[in-house]
Amino acid sequence: MKVHIAKTTDLLSVQSDLAVIGVYEDDNTIRLEHISDEYQRLLHDAITRKEFEGKMLQTLSALPASRSSGQRILFLGLGPENALTTDRMRKIFGHLAQVTEKMKVRSVAMGLPRGSFSEEDAVTAAAEGWILGAWQFEGYHQESKDRYLPDLHISGVNRPESAQQALDFGVVVANQQNLTRELGYRPSNMLYPELLAEEAVRAGNRHGFSVEVFDEKKLRELEMGALLGVGQGSIHPPCLVVMRYDAHAAKTLALVGKGITFDSGGISLKPSAAMDEMKYDMLGAGAVLGAMCAIAETKPRVNVIGLMALAQNMPSGSAYKPGDVVRAFNGKTIEITNTDAEGRVVLSDAVSYAAHLNADWIVETSTLTGAVLVVLGHEATGMVADDDGLAHQVLQAGETVGERIWRLPIYPEYKDLYKSKVADIKNSPGRDAGTITGGMIIREFAGGIPFVHLDIAGTAWTKEGPTNAVDGATGVMVRTFVELAHKIS
Repeated sequence: MKVHIAKTTDLLSVQSDLAVIGVYEDDNTIRLEHISDEYQRLLHDAITRKEFEGKMLQTLSALPASRSSGQRILFLGLGPENALTTDRMRKIFGHLAQVTEKMKVRSVAMGLPRGSFSEEDAVTAAAEGWILGAWQFEGYHQESKDRYLPDLHISGVNRPESAQQALDFGVVVANQQNLTRELGYRPSNMLYPELLAEEAVRAGNRHGFSVEVFDEKKLRELEMGALLGVGQGSIHPPCLVVMRYDAHAAKTLALVGKGITFDSGGISLKPSAAMDEMKYDMLGAGAVLGAMCAIAETKPRVNVIGLMALAQNMPSGSAYKPGDVVRAFNGKTIEITNTDAEGRVVLSDAVSYAAHLNADWIVETSTLTGAVLVVLGHEATGMVADDDGLAHQVLQAGETVGERIWRLPIYPEYKDLYKSKVADIKNSPGRDAGTITGGMIIREFAGGIPFVHLDIAGTAWTKEGPTNAVDGATGVMVRTFVELAHKIS
């Protein structure tokens, strides 16, 4: 399955099994020359009968017209013309990948829709959508599933050279987003901390960034008691993975991700319903790994450090308990009032280590709270930030790549909620402002460096859709992180 820039601007002259004609909902004319009268009548009749109206992702298939080359036609709804964005482009091409696989064609050609965005941004979005929409987790079935993944030819491009660069960029980013998704789908018995760290080492070797793994012994030497505390109940010990992309630049961006490869809740055990989804609790770390791969390939002019705090949160005779006090790398102590609020605990060591490495900005992401689902559902990522400049850059990066982010307030009164009588802070202050206090607790370990927390508990895995062929991991924040690195460089 490859994506190409067609050498001709005429869609119907592209050598392909299927030609896809985009139709706007508010303008049903076919904007192509040399289209046969038969196809024109077919579209007109379908619109008259209201079988096809150009609504977003609506399709109408047509067999080859007489005296044609045998090329099939698919009309694809683009929705209202004035509503077309690069994010909608991503969804259109993602849906097209899923539809055309079922049609079992070998090659597909589609003209590039136009909107209030550059041709390069349109090509990047089209390539990303196609690759994300076509991807599926292979799984562990006894017999593999046969798939028909056609090549895509994008026609109607006016600047082929810059369009090719944009396409290459989109392919890289989408493939690494799919890496994050693939890791998220893996069951925890096949992706515990040591195995995820090994994936990072292999990725570093492939893409050209350095990787250092701090094992249990090294964590003890560094006095990372928070990460050790969360992981001590599992037979699979915790670790911290430190990845470095060196652009020989003056500034350094740190990306930090929560990597709980399975979260039972520990002694504060979760309900059994949907506990299988807790294999996804490493998707913050997965997003950092996917982003590091894409950053190393696309080479922004800023140094980037990626940190993954990896552990399994399990109940056992050796597990940390409510009432325990752990000490993080920077010396702050944390009273454990709920072992199921473990993400902020492991991240305290990772974020304080990022500050120790003198990063200029720290951006952290985690599937941190169920509360963010109550506030934002599956539609947006929650942000807690203490620096307006960095917050604005992250928000802009997310908007550019179609990943919604909503900033939440951090009023001084919230800090009183996580005061502890026996330690510097407590890890679980209760339900009030739960998403905000979770981010603020992690912020306590950033050492005054501009900091952004992104809670992806609602966006890291979602239902089936145009760029998610089945329910599951989305790879959210990979695109935002890559865009952010290029933006601040």
